[in-house]
Amino acid sequence: MLFIIRANTPDGHVAYQTRTAEAALERARTLAGEEAEDVQVSDMHGRVYDPEAFDRCFVRSGAAGPEA
Repeated sequence: MLFIIRANTPDGHVAYQTRTAEAALERARTLAGEEAEDVQVSDMHGRVYDPEAFDRCFVRSGAAGPEA
């Protein structure tokens, strides 16, 4: 699978590609922790998620809070 992570940083727009959901989530959280805005992860079908929704749908790490 291929995932694309996009964000707006103080230095401008950035985009990264990863092959695993875990790597995509890690990159998205890193960007969010570095004051990036509008952090989004796209899946191979072009669906766009914020990091928390991506975690719930693909990774389910539990780091975003308890499941309902």
